[in-house]
Amino acid sequence: MVRKFTRREFLKLSSIAVGAAALPTLPPADLRLGPTLTRLGRVTITKAQVMDRPNRLAARLGFKDRDSILEIYRAVVGEGFFPHNHVWFEIPEGFIYSSLVQPVKNEPQTPLAALPGDGFYGELSVPYSDARAAADPKAEIVYRLYYSAVFKIDKIATASDGSVWYHVEDDQNSHYWAEGRHVRLVQPDEIGPISPNAAEKRVIANVETNWLSAYEGKTEVFRTRIASGATFFDPSGGEGVTLTPGGAHPIHWKRISRHMAGGVTPNGYDLPGVAWVSYFSGGASIHSTYWHNDYGRPRSHGCLNCTPEAAKWLFRWTTPVVDYTVGDIHVEWPGGTRVEIKGSPPPLNSDSGG
Repeated sequence: MVRKFTRREFLKLSSIAVGAAALPTLPPADLRLGPTLTRLGRVTITKAQVMDRPNRLAARLGFKDRDSILEIYRAVVGEGFFPHNHVWFEIPEGFIYSSLVQPVKNEPQTPLAALPGDGFYGELSVPYSDARAAADPKAEIVYRLYYSAVFKIDKIATASDGSVWYHVEDDQNSHYWAEGRHVRLVQPDEIGPISPNAAEKRVIANVETNWLSAYEGKTEVFRTRIASGATFFDPSGGEGVTLTPGGAHPIHWKRISRHMAGGVTPNGYDLPGVAWVSYFSGGASIHSTYWHNDYGRPRSHGCLNCTPEAAKWLFRWTTPVVDYTVGDIHVEWPGGTRVEIKGSPPPLNSDSGG
């Protein structure tokens, strides 16, 4: 059943967001070793265990359902369920494993009254929001949209109750509307190139360690954990393979936003608003991720999953440069910045994600 925020919940979350806004963020020149900790989190799986200590063997106090919004006191190191991550979030009820919680913010916006130019890109600025088939809060729910997802907005409409709605220009021919107060305007200068005159740019991603680094010559200027392509068991019990393609590949296509969909249950995916997409080999790309916080192990369908902050930085730093109005760019060989995939293919993983 689809869970909805009550007015009281939104007011409470808004008060928490005021404190979260004061948290510092790393400037682009720093090495980002992990996602920015926020004061709120969203559970990304059906049920997440709450423990009395940050330890997989601790006493279980209860569960949090998918899309539950949590107040995060702090991040602590304990013993994780998986060896790649031992970070837990302390919440009012106990401790919850950080891989299962998307760090989010709750920052309602003042909707635009008129469409600027040919449209704009908007980023979801609340934990989640239900997209509707029409600009009407009572219309059929088409998708649940999640924090940090980015969309191209091409129309604005006002509902009978006075609420403002944005129409999403979806590249999978889906048609839906997002509530305007839940979408932040992405300004054109936010995607301006970083270090455009730097020589010998290259990206090195190791699918064995699941770390990605950006280099200018021999100098590492950026680092982040990733989730690379995994193998998994398909519904028939056979082995499915979605490994990240090895070798060196130039970035040949970039998009500000992409609706990614493919596969079948249980390993299929339908993900609107995937942001900061840099394709380097066929359909394999570096991109933002909102459906998990599980970086450091293979769990994708061949792409390199990054935190929203890391994906956006890499999108701006790599070439080719994307024009805001157009929103995407294709380039012929020899292409843009090289992405070098290193490391041995990961072992079979029965818990792969999108």
